[in-house]
Amino acid sequence: MAILHLSEELANSAERTTVETAYGPVTGGRASNGAVVFLEIPYALPPERFSDPVPLPDGHRYESKEYLFEAGYCFQPTNDGQAGGMKFEDKVGLGAPTENPLFLNIVCPLNPSSSGPLLPVKVYIHGGFLQFGSPHGLKSQNQFVSVERNEIHISIGYRLSVFGFLACDEPHVAGNFGFKDQWLALKWIHANIKAFGGNPQDITVQGLSAGSHSVHQILHHASRLPAGVNAPFTSALLMSNAIVLAPKTPKELRPQFEALCDALDIDPKTATALEELRKIPAKRLCEVIETDAVGTENGTFRGCVDDVWLLSEPEVMAWQRSGNFARALRSKGVRSIIVGDVSEEWYLYSIAHPISSPKDIIPNLERYYPESMVAQMVTHYRTLPPDAGPKESARLFGEILSDFQVHLPCRILARDLRAVGFPVLRYTFLWTPEQTRPEGYVTHATDATIWHLRLPSLEKDQVNIAQEWLARIDQETRWLERGGEERPITQVLALKRDKTIAWVDDEVWHEKMSLLKTLPNE
Repeated sequence: MAILHLSEELANSAERTTVETAYGPVTGGRASNGAVVFLEIPYALPPERFSDPVPLPDGHRYESKEYLFEAGYCFQPTNDGQAGGMKFEDKVGLGAPTENPLFLNIVCPLNPSSSGPLLPVKVYIHGGFLQFGSPHGLKSQNQFVSVERNEIHISIGYRLSVFGFLACDEPHVAGNFGFKDQWLALKWIHANIKAFGGNPQDITVQGLSAGSHSVHQILHHASRLPAGVNAPFTSALLMSNAIVLAPKTPKELRPQFEALCDALDIDPKTATALEELRKIPAKRLCEVIETDAVGTENGTFRGCVDDVWLLSEPEVMAWQRSGNFARALRSKGVRSIIVGDVSEEWYLYSIAHPISSPKDIIPNLERYYPESMVAQMVTHYRTLPPDAGPKESARLFGEILSDFQVHLPCRILARDLRAVGFPVLRYTFLWTPEQTRPEGYVTHATDATIWHLRLPSLEKDQVNIAQEWLARIDQETRWLERGGEERPITQVLALKRDKTIAWVDDEVWHEKMSLLKTLPNE
């Protein structure tokens, strides 16, 4: 039986629920399990290309309609190796591409009400290397976990790839648009979620993969807020990704801007280059990225240190290591952070980009890391013969990329938080549902069905395991927030291969942390 998208479920029910927001009424529908769902509620004005998002102004009124449809997803390239055999519509939803994905999907377990006991709120940021994906992705739809856990779950839409993360110093392109979208969404949620029955003092921001990287970015931004301004959330969950070094500056990203212009026959040195880029059809921008016309090393658009979203002084990772990052978060109302990984992250990273031989490894690592750092990184791994085949080459690439995207930065974050007594919970998955595993590996994102309690994708015994895992994570987090004794940093809460949950020693802690020597100032 095909698994339905939320908009398809809502179409099967005539029941409607209306909530009065600060911007007027919004009407949602009811999913098959009873959850009340609102799709694509705007949290900002439609954005201009390569410009910061603009919040909804006072007096803004929502369109009078039913918020029941998956109408859009962000324009994005199609060269997403990690999507595998997934149908494109199951990754992005049933709508059409748009440059305005600044909306929220809100799922409530009951008829929304601000008069009863307020419910915990979980805000999810989807993954996809910051290049791909949508809050409509089938694997992360939240109607089941919302009802089972009696929580409000929200998924954020944000700008991706070149639309979300193009940056340059000359001409000035601010960059970080996708992160700024996410921040504006969190501010909307904090200000408005009580109308849906949510507790603005119990908001967890959580993300998988690039969504987890986004959460780390958000934490850094929150830690530099002005005195007297609190974060619009109270806790965070980072699933399989984190920042490992300070992003590039707009000046360092100028070659990427120029490569994009060159691929589109625009002279990047002219005063009109940026305006010409703004007029290029969105589909054409995607085409020059997905065909590598911009060059392999320029095909992935990421965040930058811009002295607005991320500050250059103190340097991002130095700020984190100093302990001031954690102290500032506590002062901004952040009570706890959960961070972890799965045991075989490498497999999904191995198929992220086309790797046919050893010569493809370094150019694809340089999508993410400086050339000098990549030269250091590869010295810590085996050397393949020049004639090594695609399978062997892809595995080595996946091992390197997953170490520096997930295993190392997640451990660094936990170390830096724990060093000053900030409540941090580490976890790992040694088992995930067998039917979710490509080639049988407990790999990146195979834990999603557990975090989202995706009942249609789980066997009966697996549902019980997922419920136990979510309850245990909540129990351990509350214990830490109340000042409970912390485990040694080298221990981790694990969903074990025998499907039980227990604290275990992190057997690869020293192996992964030995890679610190590749990082500046570590």
